[in-house]
Amino acid sequence: MDENTPAQANEMDTMRDDRDLAGRLRSALRRLPGPVSLITTCDPQGDHPAGMVASAVIPASMEPPSMLVAINRMSTTHGAVSRAGRFCINLLGTSQTGFVGLFSDSTLREERFRSDEWGFAEGVPYLTSACSNLFCRVDETLVFGTHEMFVGTVERVIGGDTQEPAEPLGWLEGDFAKLGRLD
Repeated sequence: MDENTPAQANEMDTMRDDRDLAGRLRSALRRLPGPVSLITTCDPQGDHPAGMVASAVIPASMEPPSMLVAINRMSTTHGAVSRAGRFCINLLGTSQTGFVGLFSDSTLREERFRSDEWGFAEGVPYLTSACSNLFCRVDETLVFGTHEMFVGTVERVIGGDTQEPAEPLGWLEGDFAKLGRLD
């Protein structure tokens, strides 16, 4: 019968605690509402568009105008953004939940950009019907754990400058939510 040394037992307890902590963090973050976006990019030749659903998107700075996206290093979009050096953040509206399913299912990869709702600007595809499109050039990266953070300088914005109220799509408690002002 194998006996664990005190150091091995301590290491196993730490691993168990880390898994428990990660689970508790995941549960807590379900209560943190966030916007739902599509991150899109394309190879430098413009032949192979790529994209993914993201909720890990935040403003990095206003001087210079920049955004940060966190992308799992195992995703195909990670490699595409790394090679292209640019991406677009397409902020989805409440009527665009269908795009979430399309971009979440890897078996539908070939169907993602077939809609006539796609345009091409700044070297990347963008969803013309999105609430806003933020075109970014990668300036900094940081690898941490399973993800790489891409800080992109915003080079162009489509939308966001109208007085028409937007109905941004959100994610809360594992489901879609409407993000909006309190009455």
